[in-house]
This record gives sequence, C-alpha cells and structure tokens, in this order.
Amino acid sequence: MNTTAKSLLVSALLLAAAPALACDYPTRPQIPDGTTASIDEMRSASTSVKEYLAQVDEYLNCIEQAEKDAIAAMETAPDQAEMKRRNDMLDKRFDAANEEKELVGEMFNQQVRAYKAKAADAGS
Repeated sequence: MNTTAKSLLVSALLLAAAPALACDYPTRPQIPDGTTASIDEMRSASTSVKEYLAQVDEYLNCIEQAEKDAIAAMETAPDQAEMKRRNDMLDKRFDAANEEKELVGEMFNQQVRAYKAKAADAGS
C-alpha cells in the first residue's frame, strides 16, 4: 500500500471514530519541501513534528482512559463479546494513530534527506 493510500486509510479510520471520542486528534504539521526550505523552516518543522508526535501519544492515553471510564460508568459489566468489540476498536484506533506517527515521521525524514542533499550540492 502506498503512502497516500495509507494516509487516507488512517485519516478515514480516525474521522470515523472521532464522534465517539471526547479526545481530540492533533492536526498534522506542515512539512516543508526540503529542496526549497531554509534551515529555519526545517528547524521549525522539526519542532512541530516532535510536538505532533507527543500530542498523538497524549491522544492515545486519552482514548485509553476514555474507554476505561466508559466501562466503569456502565451499570452492568459488559459481556465478553462487548469487551472484545471494545478492545478491537481501541486496537484499531491505536494502530491508526501509530501508523500516522510513522507516516509523518517518514515524510519529515524524506524532506530532511532532500534538504541535506541540496545543501551538499550547494557546497560542491
């Protein structure tokens, strides 16, 4: 599956689950084109990507806690089938968010490599 398809799949899964969540999924940072970006733009993007990754981790903690709270608030304990369904949905949310983190990290790393290649060519 290519990067664009993965991105669309992850986004669709997150958007489909969003109404049921009290947790806000962070906005993906803008990543500059490494072939044209300045060092300041790349540094700013690095900071933004690091903040985004931390925010995704906060989101994951939030959805895990929200699920625990929802189960605790139930008047009767969920049956085994309901617990499996809830765990499967939570796993899908975790997987989607972690895939998104990997995708954003790789997208940024590609632009860092492009920036370094540009800088190396300019130095030659």
